[in-house]
Amino acid sequence: MANATNEQLTIATGLPESEVMDAREARRAGDEAYESGDLDDARGHYLKTISNDPRNVRAHHNLAAVYLSQGLAEDARTVLQQGLEAFPDSAELHYQLGLAYVRLDDPKSARQAFERIVEHNPDHLDARFQIALLHARGAAPASNDREQAIEALDAILAAVDRGVPYDSLDRACFLLASFLDDFADQRQRAIEVYRLGLEADPLFAPGHNNLGVLLMSGGQTIPALGAFKIAIHLQPDYMLPYQNLARLLFDHMSPSQMAEEYVALSDEFGTEGPAILAKLSLELIDLGRGQVYESLYTHGHRIKNLMGLSGGRLRKIARDVGDGQDVTDRLNNLISEQEQVYNQWVAYLRTMKPNTINPTLVDLPPLIRGTVGHIDNTHPDRAIEFATEERVPQIKADAAMLREAVTNLILNALQATEPTDRVSVQTGFDSARTSVFIEVEDDGPGIPEGVQTRIFDPGFSTRDQGNGYGLSICSRIISAHRGTLRLISREGAGAVFRIDLPVDFEVMSEEESIRWLRSTGDRSSHPIAEEFLE
Repeated sequence: MANATNEQLTIATGLPESEVMDAREARRAGDEAYESGDLDDARGHYLKTISNDPRNVRAHHNLAAVYLSQGLAEDARTVLQQGLEAFPDSAELHYQLGLAYVRLDDPKSARQAFERIVEHNPDHLDARFQIALLHARGAAPASNDREQAIEALDAILAAVDRGVPYDSLDRACFLLASFLDDFADQRQRAIEVYRLGLEADPLFAPGHNNLGVLLMSGGQTIPALGAFKIAIHLQPDYMLPYQNLARLLFDHMSPSQMAEEYVALSDEFGTEGPAILAKLSLELIDLGRGQVYESLYTHGHRIKNLMGLSGGRLRKIARDVGDGQDVTDRLNNLISEQEQVYNQWVAYLRTMKPNTINPTLVDLPPLIRGTVGHIDNTHPDRAIEFATEERVPQIKADAAMLREAVTNLILNALQATEPTDRVSVQTGFDSARTSVFIEVEDDGPGIPEGVQTRIFDPGFSTRDQGNGYGLSICSRIISAHRGTLRLISREGAGAVFRIDLPVDFEVMSEEESIRWLRSTGDRSSHPIAEEFLE
């Protein structure tokens, strides 16, 4: 038996039935196999149905659902086009065909399929939602495509107001609100749309987080506080509301008010209170550390400029001395020492420099696979293993900076291990944290527990030849991406460096959509809202 590896799409139950008895029986057997998860068996029954009755539209639709669930988009396209030859006006077949084109990375053909449906039935809201996704994906906030996406989503809400039923109103609201909150003059409406979405799905933690960000930006700190608390209650391992709540406490509360809020949080969360407060405290520590680093960088940059100026004057004096060899040698030695201090200071400042990222939509596994391959080529004596989970959501990130961080972690692992030791890299999706992760693991000597708390400090190194800046730079890069970098190690048992990066809800254009990420919710220097699509 072959089971689905992707979330299955919905099969049709309302399409016309075949008049051929054998075809009807085979179709029913296919539906039963599909619902039980046996896709190979379902495919066989649907093929038999079509063989007995080539005009069985329901079998064409459901066979396409099997192919799409198995990742066979080209086969789905073929069978749907065959069905449309017999039933050219079938909205269900056109809808599945649009999904197949999305899987085939043919957005133009996909949009044409969905637009044809809307032309014949303006209240086909699923098709409108897919049109919105296709216009919005990768579009800049102020672009024409983004405006058309907003228009499509507005049309969905207007249809619902007229009484048109729509089971996915929540995801349409969350997507629309995440677009509107990019514009200062639309943020009040974004708040209203988030609230409408949360009425439909009150258990969606990222929706509460985003609502809190908008409320806080508008000075409504008490409602924002409540929104972040709800997000944390719904999904205790979801880190963005902790970061945003920490920012709210840091920027808007006095120490005494903060202490009172800690007591309130402890009471509200009961047995989970200590764990919640520990995570919140770590975020507050990071905010304080970032403020100190920013101040140090500002003042340190001035010192660097003075050092550069003094070095230039020393070199000029050395040139002016001329033939006084003894004095020249002493000056050159002084210049060399000054340059070493200057270079070390520049490296130290880099670990404190606030990182400005240039985010794009990044498909993580190919990026990390390419990074591993490049290091493999430059270290032919070492074998680095790479593995990835099958479905890893895209994230909004600076690809070059992520590559630098992962390169530093891999090189650090290679330097800490012997040629025969294993070094492996893995990427995946952590549903509990709503984040993607990158793990760099080695079988080396591990890191002593006594120094683990200092491992990311600028200038700290466990190796005699290390400068101590690589891991600190990694930490700053990941923090700039609103992520976390953690060490898991025991002396004598190797080490694992794990990066967690929040998912930006790159909404898929199939039925799974936000639900694929939402299922876990049943239970920086600025406020961070999720983007449900970029």
